[in-house]
Amino acid sequence: MRKPPGADLLGLGARAVARAARAVLEDPRGQEAVARAVGAAQRGVKRLESAQETVLHAFGFAARPDYQDLQKQAARLKRKARELSEKLGKSSR
Repeated sequence: MRKPPGADLLGLGARAVARAARAVLEDPRGQEAVARAVGAAQRGVKRLESAQETVLHAFGFAARPDYQDLQKQAARLKRKARELSEKLGKSSR
């Protein structure tokens, strides 16, 4: 079976990237750079989520935290309803 055109080139590129990544991660300076990059990416995601929430609220839409709060409230109500149901069941016996 023949390989598709460029498969050898793709494999060669993948091996080169793996070697480069291994070299970066073995070097303490590379590890620090990766940690800084990951931290910056995480902070960027938080800023984006905050901006998205602000824009959604400005247009009168609910954002993810709003739905998460509703899920928590619903879970609390469900738990309280179950507790009350159990108390009523015990008192009627």
